[in-house]
Amino acid sequence: MSRLSFQPWFVVILGLVALMGTGCKAVVSTVPVGNQPTTLNPEEWEGVWYHPQGSVTVAVADPQQGILEVAVAGKDPNLGGRLTFKTLQVLVRSSDEWLFFNFRGETPVDPNYLWGRLQIDMQGKRILAWFPRVDKFAQLVREGILPGKVDEKGNVTLSELREEHLRIITEEQKGVLFVWESPLVLFKLSPLP
Repeated sequence: MSRLSFQPWFVVILGLVALMGTGCKAVVSTVPVGNQPTTLNPEEWEGVWYHPQGSVTVAVADPQQGILEVAVAGKDPNLGGRLTFKTLQVLVRSSDEWLFFNFRGETPVDPNYLWGRLQIDMQGKRILAWFPRVDKFAQLVREGILPGKVDEKGNVTLSELREEHLRIITEEQKGVLFVWESPLVLFKLSPLP
């Protein structure tokens, strides 16, 4: 994978290589995961964030509604390697002490939200993101413990999660539901001017 290749870089930094064209399975939701928007402190969230694959710029679009705007620039192989700039709206929602990120895929035909667990720490200097274990969520949906469906390829689409469903997820009552051993880690390089 080329370091400056736009599409793969954009996908990696958002942590969902699986859903954006590699053919791997994913867990999505028809509505944002988390029972309420998180109030965001722009001093913590806004800035240029580094990942070994590159960097992204994050701005708080609406602090009360928990809306971030994430921007990335890079070469897009689908446009002959031309430099392009894209932004993505990320909804940050909470359930108890947990934060969740939610965003929609690039294609307008996919109305579902890509999501995962989110944590910001070190006084706004590091963001950690973890992604759902597809096999575990598929099992919980098949058993009727979580609402949703599993398609023939094993992709999971969750329906609206009620408080008791979120508790199953946040308390991991049914096993390890996230890929804890492989977080996406971003470090803040600089605040926004």
